[in-house]
Formats: sequence, C-alpha cells, structure tokens
Amino acid sequence: MRIINNKYYPFGPFHAQNFLGIIFCRIDKGELSRVERNHEYIHTVQQKEMFYIGFLIWYNLEWIIRFIACRNWMKAYRSLYFEREAYSHQRDLKYCEHRKPFAWAREYLDNKSFLRELADFLKEIYCFIKEDFRPLKYLYVFCFAAMIAVAQIKFNVYDWLLGPSYDNGTSMLRLPTVFVTAYYLILIPTLIMHGESWRMRQWQVWVFPALLVGIDGAAQGFDNYTDWIRNAGYRGNEFYYLHLVGSFFFRSVAIVSLLCLFKWATTGKFGLYGVKQSTHLLRVYGFAYLLLIPIFILVSITPQFLEYYPKMKIACCEGAFGWSNWQLILPFELSYANDFLGVESMFRGAMVIGLSKWLGPRTVLPMIIAYMCIHLGKPDMELCSSVIGGYILGILAYRTKHLWGGIIIHLGIAMLFEALGMIRVFF
Repeated sequence: MRIINNKYYPFGPFHAQNFLGIIFCRIDKGELSRVERNHEYIHTVQQKEMFYIGFLIWYNLEWIIRFIACRNWMKAYRSLYFEREAYSHQRDLKYCEHRKPFAWAREYLDNKSFLRELADFLKEIYCFIKEDFRPLKYLYVFCFAAMIAVAQIKFNVYDWLLGPSYDNGTSMLRLPTVFVTAYYLILIPTLIMHGESWRMRQWQVWVFPALLVGIDGAAQGFDNYTDWIRNAGYRGNEFYYLHLVGSFFFRSVAIVSLLCLFKWATTGKFGLYGVKQSTHLLRVYGFAYLLLIPIFILVSITPQFLEYYPKMKIACCEGAFGWSNWQLILPFELSYANDFLGVESMFRGAMVIGLSKWLGPRTVLPMIIAYMCIHLGKPDMELCSSVIGGYILGILAYRTKHLWGGIIIHLGIAMLFEALGMIRVFF
C-alpha cells in the first residue's frame, strides 16, 4: 500500500484519503497509526473488489444521496456503507485476512433490497474474475477477439468467407467449421495456460462443444427451406416474407430441440440448461437494460444501423398474402424473438452451464469467441459489443445457473432495435 505524504491533501479535517489504492496523507497531522493504516487498507480491498471505478461511482452517489437526506456532510460520510465497514473493523489489524468479499454489503444491506442485489451482481463478477483471471490467458483471448474484429471491419471477412457459402450450398458445412475452429483455438491454449491440460483427457471436452457449436453453425447455415417455399409456388413479396420468417423459425426450432436432447444425454432429463424458476439478480438486469437504452438510441442513428435494422424489411414484403403491414410484422417479430431463446439456451445455457461439468469456469472464454463469430456480418459496434456482453452474461449464467438475465438483456436489445428501425420506416 503506497503512501504519499504532502502538506495539502486531503482537505478539511481528514488525515488521509485513499484514491485507487494510493494513500494521500497530510504530514502536518502526523504519521498514520496502525489503526488508520488498517482503515485505509480496508478501503483498498473494497476498491479492488469493485474494480476501482465501481467503488468511486457507488461511494460518491451514495454520499450525494445521504447528504441530500441529512444536510450534514460529515454525518453523510460516516453513514456510507464502505465507511461503516472500515470504522467498525479498523482496530482488527488482521481483519482483511479473513474478510469475505463484499463484506460491507453482507453486514449493512437488507437481503431483499435492490442495493444488496446490485452488490451481489458485482460480487458474482468479481469472484469469477478472481478465480479465472490469468494475464497471459486474457491477453491471448483479447488479441484473438481483436483479430476477428479487424478481419471483419477492415477486410469484411464475412462477405468473402461465409456469405458466398449460401450461394454454393456449403453454408451448413463452412459456418460450423469456422465456429468450431475458433472455439478450440481459444479452449486449448487457455486450458494449457491455466495449467489444466488434464481437462482435455475427458472425451466430453472434444465431443460436446464441437456438437453444440456445430449445431448452431449448421442451423445458421441451413437454407434449404427456400427451395421448399419456391416449390410450394410462392414468389415475389410472399417468397421474401416466408424466407425472412423461416430464417429465424427453423434455426430456433432446430436448436431448442437439439438442446433438449443434449440435456437428456447429459442429465437424463429433457429441458434446457438455465431455464428454471429463479429471480436472482433480475432487478439488476432490468436496471442495466434501462441504463443502456440511451446508448442504443445513439447507435440507432449510425449508417450501419440504418442499413441493417429493422430486420423486417416491410418494403420488400408489403402486400404479401393480402395482409396489412402490422399483420406481417407480428408473426415475424415473434419468430425473431423466439430465436433469442435458442441463442441464449445455446451459448449461456448449454455451452456455459452445461459444459461447466467438465470445463468449470474455463467454459466462458471459448464461448464468447464462438458467440462473437455468429455476429460476423452484423454492424461493427454490435460485433465488438458481443464480446463484452457475452462475457458478462456468461459469467452470470455460470454463477447463477439461470438464463433469465441474458434473455432480458438480449431480447430487450433486439426488440428495441427493431422498434427504433420501425419508427424510422413509418415516421
């Protein structure tokens, strides 16, 4: 713990202040006692577990709220959750040796309060990263993800590697090959760098991930239903509309059906991993979604967004089957929304919760790269954000063992993008 002695900071009656783990101490008020050093060390531990920036945001927001309530800045300061923990345990010089993560939340927050749930949200992320983080491993994954992003943004890899496969009939082979290869290019090196090569001696590590990623790639590449539509005599706007709906309907049905079989093969019960009765952290997921809405609105005015959304191209389907525009939109949006249940069940359900039996927490990083690959061809910002979103949702699926947060966030984003696109089209 580094201490910087100076004559001016901190201001007011304070002897010392901890900023990002560095202690600024007023030398005119003497040296810090062992109790005061311990007090500041407790703050350092608090900051680390909230990744520093989270601590600064929470600390200052809580102080503002408490100051408005009591109109006394010192009383507001002593009432802060972080300060209450530090003052309560500063005389226990070995406190940090046996302290549990997020002890300030455990001691002072009501179990049913939103703030406690928010603290639990941060705790789940912190505990996972503490368990899983290795600098070289994360650097390797970051560089791999950056390479994919550059390949798409600068060289449009989708248009020359994956897109043409739909025309020559190789999409059901090429897509799963690319996705499975990317998955194992992350899984194998990260297991080695983590010192867990022993996991690769399990046959499930080779069979199940390849099967799951391959299923998703093949389902995404499945395009034969277009021949069925054409052979049924549909042309023009009606053909386009059925093709559009089918692109999501067949993929979601195939994935959900095969995932039910996967759960039966691994647990003996039909169903989907992570689809269970649980409300853990749901309020936080909803709150996070609300915070992201302004960002989504800003994204919605970018040229790439305007070109890609809404997925329902009403101008190409108008008048099909003699239906009104809204009659055409509703079935499409239902099939589009249903597709996200399949995506979450695949990537956060089977590939994180299901495979954790053999891979433990190491299942998250390979999943996010496979998840990034299915976003090739989509707007650049969506491609890049899929890594961050996939990582956070993967952590929380692994820790909570349920999918509802991912479904809330993922489906909420998709429907908002559709709504913003529709507003542009109609208004």
